[in-house]
Amino acid sequence: MKKNILITGANGFLGSFYTKSFLKNNNIVAVDKSFSNLKTLTEDKNLILIRCNLSEDKSLKELIKIIKKKKINIDVLINNAAIDAVPNMGKFIIEKKKWNLEFDVSLFASTFLCYEIGNMMKKKNKGSIINIGSDLSVIAPNQKIYKTTFKNYLKPASYSIIKHGVVGMTKYFAALFAQDGIRVNMISPGPIFNDNPKNLVKELKRIIPMNRLGKKEYLLPSLKFLMDDKNAYITGQNIVIDGGRTII
Repeated sequence: MKKNILITGANGFLGSFYTKSFLKNNNIVAVDKSFSNLKTLTEDKNLILIRCNLSEDKSLKELIKIIKKKKINIDVLINNAAIDAVPNMGKFIIEKKKWNLEFDVSLFASTFLCYEIGNMMKKKNKGSIINIGSDLSVIAPNQKIYKTTFKNYLKPASYSIIKHGVVGMTKYFAALFAQDGIRVNMISPGPIFNDNPKNLVKELKRIIPMNRLGKKEYLLPSLKFLMDDKNAYITGQNIVIDGGRTII
């Protein structure tokens, strides 16, 4: 049965992939600041594009107004939007302005949407919220793997803090909505290949028991599983999809 799926960060590497994959059998509400990666789909009747700056309160509130005005009953919310660090030659630096932006997009916006969309779902006593974490939701970054490729680069603390925060957010809303027919879960992908530098791929393979990076296609079965209404007794869970990286 067709579902109405809202995807944040829909123009990104994984967001655009999710959008294109689920559009075949569902209605998609794609949310992002721009849609350059979805140009070929703009005429699809099953796709609604809503521009939204997730770092701004006003824009978030406007998003909810649009959804209500269009009377879109969201069945599935995928909180996918996040800001990842760009490798550079810098050392450990904490910049409040940069941190605020990362936390606004990755945690505040997700929390806001969990609450607002969750309350909409309560009216029909059914729904699935899926937050996107990372292997760094459960472990600390191995800084050694970046050295051969990016020299002095350190994976920022903000990314780990945010992704660990997604675990807490997921559990919070899973408990809050537990008696309202709404399931709140998350998936945590390990390294997904995206034209990564050869040296980095080599280092990542070395610490992954399956000795290979993941493919974005590997994430779809778990998302479909969590969307399925048959799995009505699963909530508050974090499915780690990482080739075994976090088990050793």
